[in-house]
Amino acid sequence: MFFQAEVVITPREGVLDTQGKAVEKTLTHLGYKGLDEVRVGKIVKMKLEAEEEKEAQKTIERMCSDLLCNDLIETFKISVREILQ
Repeated sequence: MFFQAEVVITPREGVLDTQGKAVEKTLTHLGYKGLDEVRVGKIVKMKLEAEEEKEAQKTIERMCSDLLCNDLIETFKISVREILQ
């Protein structure tokens, strides 16, 4: 089976997000009001083959821990769905 996965990686709460602060400051200077906090992260999309969704989920979790996400300062959320090949 093939699966489409999306991993959303964001800075942990309490970790300084300099990109988010820069974006927030610029948006405020552009006249946008009511911003309380801006956080900047990244999205990683991939297609992978696995026997079942649970296996795909575990593989992606290992990928995040091994390379995609710095566990000390970032968190991640994974969504996986089966696709027809």
